[in-house]
Amino acid sequence: MKDKFDYLRKIFSCDNPNLLFKAYKSLSNEGLEVYIEVNYGDFKIVNDKSDFSEADTLYVPAADWAFSKEILTKEGLSEYITEYVIPSHIQAEIDKTEEILLKKRKTVYIETLVVFVLFVFYIIFTMLTH
Repeated sequence: MKDKFDYLRKIFSCDNPNLLFKAYKSLSNEGLEVYIEVNYGDFKIVNDKSDFSEADTLYVPAADWAFSKEILTKEGLSEYITEYVIPSHIQAEIDKTEEILLKKRKTVYIETLVVFVLFVFYIIFTMLTH
């Protein structure tokens, strides 16, 4: 069974509750959902009344990670931003999709080359016959 919080990614890690709150406010002011881990594998959405004294990490949905990184960098909190970690089962799917896209791109290049060569032959043929 997949974890129901599989879509969350770690964005910010710090032992200072004030910095965690500052990061939370920066992200929430942009309309992003921010989560903290309350028990191992169990998360809750953070609000202004949340207790940051026990927390040391903030999480955001994977789709918002890049935008969250931009926001925190603008706030001067870039040294606490964590690296984006892609789970192995998702990385395998990404690799497979990239391989398919590269094959399609190669096919498109070959088709374009064939059309271009045929066009050049057509131009040469029309010049020679007229």
